[in-house]
Amino acid sequence: MITPCNFPFLIVSQKLPYALAAGCTAVVKPSELTSSSTAMLCEILSEAGVPAGAVNVVPGYGEPVGKAITEHPDIDMVSFTGSTRVGKATVAASAGNLKKVAAELGGKNPAVVYSDADLEAAADALVLGAVFNAGQCCVGSSRLLVQTGIADEFTRKVADLMEHLRIGDPLDEDTQIGPISNEAQHARICDFISDGKEKSRPRSKEPEEQAPGLYVFPHVFDYVTADMAIAREEIFDPVLSVLTFDTVEEAIELANATSYGLSSSVWTGSVQTALRMARGIKAGTVWVNTYLEGPAEVPFGGFKQSGIGRENGTLAIEEYTEAKTILMRTSPRSDRYVAV
Repeated sequence: MITPCNFPFLIVSQKLPYALAAGCTAVVKPSELTSSSTAMLCEILSEAGVPAGAVNVVPGYGEPVGKAITEHPDIDMVSFTGSTRVGKATVAASAGNLKKVAAELGGKNPAVVYSDADLEAAADALVLGAVFNAGQCCVGSSRLLVQTGIADEFTRKVADLMEHLRIGDPLDEDTQIGPISNEAQHARICDFISDGKEKSRPRSKEPEEQAPGLYVFPHVFDYVTADMAIAREEIFDPVLSVLTFDTVEEAIELANATSYGLSSSVWTGSVQTALRMARGIKAGTVWVNTYLEGPAEVPFGGFKQSGIGRENGTLAIEEYTEAKTILMRTSPRSDRYVAV
């Protein structure tokens, strides 16, 4: 199991219980940025009576530790969560012994808002979706698709809410947005924001003084088109790109206009519209008039380049098993092939 930095305790908890329940032993490589919580989990499991050697934590970088795991002939299956780029490399590295790979990868998730939706509820939920965990969330709402007639009003409502968010020390209980996890990611985000300012229209107001550290103020950009980088690539921060549509068909086309297909949400007062969108959007999760809800019984995973396989629920057990056919005759064979 190879896990990322953004939800280090949660994501291993979507993998490890199912593997243990299926009777597997596990080697866990947490992100080099957030490995201590996984080590703490291993201590808890030991105290709970999990046998020595059943769960093994091996911290380190993707090269060489992750590479060794994916290439090792005695490891039958790899469960990876991380970027699509590294996920593709993991699949390629596993080819040596054709081991099974489950991969939960990136997303560029659409939130589709119709004029008949509860706009107050949608705006609040989608701000949460955009800034949760400082935007470092694979299912975060990063593309806002709004019906044309309400686009300006709704975009202004979202931008106004973002201006009231509290940014600061993540150990302060009042903080709503903490820092980005590392300098390289922070620099990449700033490049995307600069590109967005150049090619679209910023709707959010930045504070006059930025907090010292790896903080990013939430940004809302409208006049965005589907071919722009901020509408196409996973940024992994609180940047929201606004696109507009008129019809259900246009909304579905826009929602599917990326290589990703992890999650989505639809906001409408029409059950018929909600079901048409849910069927048409190519994504592993479709929330209707809600966001970021999901009990452990519900399968989680992506379509297209957002991944292979499912976590949580009964489907997760199947990821850590292989089907075997055993045929046994309990009576003498009477249909002899060779007559003597």
